[in-house]
Amino acid sequence: MRLYCCYTPAHAVLFRDWFLPSVPAGFELVAEALEIEGAGDFLSPEFLRCIRLKLDRMVSSIEANAGRTIVWSDVDIRFFDLVPAALEGIEPRADVLFQREACRYADVNAGFVVIRCSARTGRFFARIREALAAHPGENEQRLLNRMLFGNAVNNPLFAASGAGAGEVEWGYLPWGFYARTHGWPPPRRLTIYHANYTAGADAVGQKIRQFEELDQIRRHPILGRWWSCARRVPGAFARRLGG
Repeated sequence: MRLYCCYTPAHAVLFRDWFLPSVPAGFELVAEALEIEGAGDFLSPEFLRCIRLKLDRMVSSIEANAGRTIVWSDVDIRFFDLVPAALEGIEPRADVLFQREACRYADVNAGFVVIRCSARTGRFFARIREALAAHPGENEQRLLNRMLFGNAVNNPLFAASGAGAGEVEWGYLPWGFYARTHGWPPPRRLTIYHANYTAGADAVGQKIRQFEELDQIRRHPILGRWWSCARRVPGAFARRLGG
């Protein structure tokens, strides 16, 4: 199964030190380094340019793999217990499978996507690419959720259009495909871990610190979880006092 990703120089450390060493056997990795300078922080100009190029590559990869299943992954992801062939058995009637963005609402995350390549999925992602071109200040995840959920409360972005969930059959990946936005600390059994939730400056540093903390928890399950939770108490208390 082909595993696609792309990354900028700012994210090369994530690709080299965290993503690549964890890629499981059974994936044929297709990685592209994009020559886009800048820190790559969330919604920065270079971040948005990378997203637009990523959608170009996604559409091309779907066209090149008709009838096959492929995966597109961000490089702020680590693999822990994934057998690529097992992806074929998850929601076998779905054209596309997504991570959930969070536990409390329905939005999907665009960072790890399983695509069963067909003309239909090609058209779907081409429409997201077109929406990005029309709204260059937006990211693909927000537009993707707009297409899936229409006027959902979490995504009141544009007026209703004909593009929605009916365009493709889609489903969620199991909770083992974990993201930081699902909550902290993560469970012991992980299929993948996605270091998202890094708004603000030094996004790459924030992601690396997530991975390092995750390693501490996995090496020392009891003390590591206690330490990880305890260090968050002052910040949570300050936010509660702030109203």
